[in-house]
Amino acid sequence: MAYAQKTKLSERLYETMRQLVESGEWSEGTRIPTEMELAEQHGVSRPVVREALIRLRNDGIIKSKRGSGSYVLNGSEAPTKGFRPIENVADLIQAFEFRLTIECDAAAVAALRRGDEAMEAIVTAHNAFEEGISDEAFGDLDLNFHISVAQASQNSMYASTMSMLHRQIVFGMRLTGQFATAASQTRLEVVRQEHSLIVEAIAVQDPLLAYAAMFDHLTLSRRRLLGFDAVLDWKRAGPTVLINKMSGSDG
Repeated sequence: MAYAQKTKLSERLYETMRQLVESGEWSEGTRIPTEMELAEQHGVSRPVVREALIRLRNDGIIKSKRGSGSYVLNGSEAPTKGFRPIENVADLIQAFEFRLTIECDAAAVAALRRGDEAMEAIVTAHNAFEEGISDEAFGDLDLNFHISVAQASQNSMYASTMSMLHRQIVFGMRLTGQFATAASQTRLEVVRQEHSLIVEAIAVQDPLLAYAAMFDHLTLSRRRLLGFDAVLDWKRAGPTVLINKMSGSDG
């Protein structure tokens, strides 16, 4: 529960700092306060501040300079906060369709490139799920797990995209139970089991296995939320990154 609380605090701090940029109070080139100063100003811990700063960097709003601090980039050119809200089942199906094209590749790349620190972050996010957590906390923890996988890819665009999908992912998680579902296991047990396959594949650095584990997890998640299968028009045989790698070697 403490982990979920930290996630909620970092989200609130992220929104506060982003508003300072968008309002012009923190203009382009502004050196923002240090982690310690931000923690004192907002009454939160440094890990909470660090999470919020990571999101701002992933969104292209700030840039860190070693030994100097973090500076605001052009606030007027900062990307929009995310995609339009989900309003109906068709929107939810489209969100999953998009995630299947992004997250499966991100998992494959993470398996290829992940370092020890990134692997530890994935395991920590996986172990954070606790019995009895609320739907809101569950959605936040699920998003954090998927972002940790994206960050392990060492491609900031994967992580940025996942951050932009925050509301869509959490909204989907909160719909659980409103559609027909039938399973002997609890939602927590099912998600833990599916996440564990992703963790194991990335740990052994098997990109094809990671791709397949993420694809299966998202497909099964969609079925649980909708209560029916939404058949894809087509399915790629494997991750794009491997296709590109093979194409490059041929050319």
